[in-house]
Amino acid sequence: AAEKVVEKEWNFTVQPGASLFERMENMPIHLSDVVTGMFVGQQTSADTVYLFKEYETQHSGLIRAFSKELGEWVEIEKAILRPVIRSGKIGRYNATPTAMILFPYEVINCNARLYTMKEMQSHYPLAWAYLVRNRRFLEGREKGKFKDSQWYRFGRSQNLGMWEQPKLMVPYMITNLAAYLDGQDNYYFINVTTGGYGITIDQQKIDYLYLCGLLNSKLLDFFLKQVSTNFRGGYMAANKQYIEQLPIRTIDPTNPTDAAAHDQMVALVERMLDLHKRHAAEANPQVKTMLQRQIDATDKQIDALVYGLYGLTGEEIGIVENQT
Repeated sequence: AAEKVVEKEWNFTVQPGASLFERMENMPIHLSDVVTGMFVGQQTSADTVYLFKEYETQHSGLIRAFSKELGEWVEIEKAILRPVIRSGKIGRYNATPTAMILFPYEVINCNARLYTMKEMQSHYPLAWAYLVRNRRFLEGREKGKFKDSQWYRFGRSQNLGMWEQPKLMVPYMITNLAAYLDGQDNYYFINVTTGGYGITIDQQKIDYLYLCGLLNSKLLDFFLKQVSTNFRGGYMAANKQYIEQLPIRTIDPTNPTDAAAHDQMVALVERMLDLHKRHAAEANPQVKTMLQRQIDATDKQIDALVYGLYGLTGEEIGIVENQT
């Protein structure tokens, strides 16, 4: 874990860019004003049983996964597993699942219901057999609190159904503010420190693509670095209390200049998401380099657009560029 250096907010009054920071801080709308939910990753209280960091797809809808708790490979039905994004595998406009979680719940309209024992035995016999092998361990969690008919449930039940919907995913431990727009991947975070936050928004006030562009900009990264907890190695914590403060430049749809800027941002962010997917899948080093150049160029366009939206002067842009 990164070692904490400072806990308090910066005394920013003598820093270059103090007036810019103050102006941003005093903007009327912040992230907290446009979100409808900001939720942390699942907490199973038994990751060694439920979480699989090593796995491979088998034939006929099965996954072969290594159980840390049992110390062996097991076969489990793919349909009861969910893709997990771990710390270090999510960045600006990109996310790569590197684990799977056994999720014994049915999710309908963001509500999660624990499968009954009969349902588990009938629909997911391999997963059920695996859980039964770990029953004593699972029942023993929190001094025997789980010794009941639902002994195979997760440790904490909040946020269980929230992940299977469009959302922005913001990693917790970062060197730069980052957000990935998960439109339909239904990716999960596990815990806070090894994952981060899922964010849903009021789409009457702002849209996901536009907000994704703002959150990945150098300007909002600059702002967050003034208020966040700093750690050794250049890391900082994207705590809810800090990211809620991010100043959000909303759009007036009746203003033609605003509307044009919004449409340009949406197009650029769609391009960024596509470029990152292509870059991640590309094996040819030359093509990969070409895609990276396109990513860098598009990034600069987004930053320039954000500077314009927030009304930065040339001097202020220089300060942000130097500090980020």
